[in-house]
Amino acid sequence: MRSHIMPRSIMVFGGAALAALLALPSCKTEQPAAPTTCCDQPKIPAGIAAFTVVRDEVTGPSDGQDVKLHVALKQKTKRDDIYSALQFLYRYAMTRNTFEPVGFLGAFYATEGDAQNGANPLAKIWRDRGDKGPKCENGIPLEFPEEVQKAFLHSLNRGEAEDLNDTCHLNEKKKETHIDDKFTHKPTMKIDEAHHSVEVSYPYLETGKDEYAKTLSFNNAMTYWAEFLTAMFLKAPELKAVTYNGILDDQPVLKITVTRQEFDQHLSNVQETIASYAAITFAKLGLHKIDDKGALKDQEQQKTKTYKAALSFLPKDHVFVSPKLK
Repeated sequence: MRSHIMPRSIMVFGGAALAALLALPSCKTEQPAAPTTCCDQPKIPAGIAAFTVVRDEVTGPSDGQDVKLHVALKQKTKRDDIYSALQFLYRYAMTRNTFEPVGFLGAFYATEGDAQNGANPLAKIWRDRGDKGPKCENGIPLEFPEEVQKAFLHSLNRGEAEDLNDTCHLNEKKKETHIDDKFTHKPTMKIDEAHHSVEVSYPYLETGKDEYAKTLSFNNAMTYWAEFLTAMFLKAPELKAVTYNGILDDQPVLKITVTRQEFDQHLSNVQETIASYAAITFAKLGLHKIDDKGALKDQEQQKTKTYKAALSFLPKDHVFVSPKLK
């Protein structure tokens, strides 16, 4: 007789939910000669995306079962919301009988027809023989507002990287605090879902302070713009246009609108161009062909030239640069 001990991080859940799971009738799987199917339906708690079990396939002896559950979602489900449903289905499969399966696959589909045919699963959770815990795949695409919100957070260095060791999102994420959480002046974003565009306002502040920068050069203002623009277009594939408002003393000093086509054709290499020239300047410095002051001046002149060339590709009515920026 064999059994596997379920990791505590996966087995811990509410007593009421556990009682409901254990009270469910189960398929008769004693020594089946071939795969069997049944239609037991778990009682899904509130807050978890509802689904219907379409195929429940069990093979092997009672103490060594391989289980495959194919389920159809009852409603459209957002990408982040599927994880709680994946986790619930896994717990259900692991606890419904005396012995937990030695192998498990749970697959989610958009329709009962897809679940019946095994076509185009939206998400999967599985545990192979010998694995300590489950693994997951999530193929549900982000909706546009979710996509640009994640890209916006990434542009502010607040993006969350996917934990490859926790693909099922079992571990509770620690809430991070940032120095500007309580600032009055913060970057903001308006989403135009109909046109797949966004408008952002970015305040130029003194480093680490909730007050506007006392001085701001054209190059510094444009550097923030270029970094933000690149992050948004690279991280949000469905984004078609970005309007960037650079704010100083509650007034716009930059307002630039860029479409994806303009970015792809003319602006996507702006940062690369500046970085490449910086490497050349650094090499000159190392060969003593230029001093520190000369290197800084040379680099700033190249930045100005590169940024102005980038703006020249845009319609004039899509670019505003305040004369305050020198």
